[in-house]
Amino acid sequence: MFFWCIFQRVRKVLFLLHVLYFCFQARRLICDQLACVLGFRPVPQPANTDESSGENHIKNRHHSDGDLDQTTAKNDRSNSDVLTGILGLLETRISIDDEDRLKADRDAKMRRDWMTAAAVIDRVAFILLIVAFTVGTLVFVVLLM
Repeated sequence: MFFWCIFQRVRKVLFLLHVLYFCFQARRLICDQLACVLGFRPVPQPANTDESSGENHIKNRHHSDGDLDQTTAKNDRSNSDVLTGILGLLETRISIDDEDRLKADRDAKMRRDWMTAAAVIDRVAFILLIVAFTVGTLVFVVLLM
C-alpha cells in the first residue's frame, strides 16, 4: 500500500514534468513560428564548446598573416551582422513599446470620456427621478385632499 502511494505520486510528478516539457517545447515552437511570421531572423544557437574548436583555434593561430586577416574580416562581418540584427530587434522593440504606449494613452482617454458620459447620464437620470418622485408625491397629496 505504501509503495502504491509512492508509485502514484511519482507518476503524477512525471506527468507534470512531461506537461512542463511539452509547454516549453510548444512555447519554443510558437515563438519560432511567430518570429518567422514577423520577419525576425531566428537567433543562432550557441555553438557547443568542445575540444575540437579549441584545436581549430590553435591551428588557426599558425596560419599566415593573410589568412589571419581574412579570418578577422569574416569575424568582423559576422559580428557586424549580429550587431545589425540586434539593432533591428531593439528598434522593433522600441517601436512596439511606442505603439503600446500610444494605445494605452488612447484607451485611457476613451475610458475618461466614457466615464464623463456615464456621469452626465447618471446626473440626468437622478434629476428625472427627483422630478418624477416630486410630481408623484404632489399628485398623491392633491388626490388625498
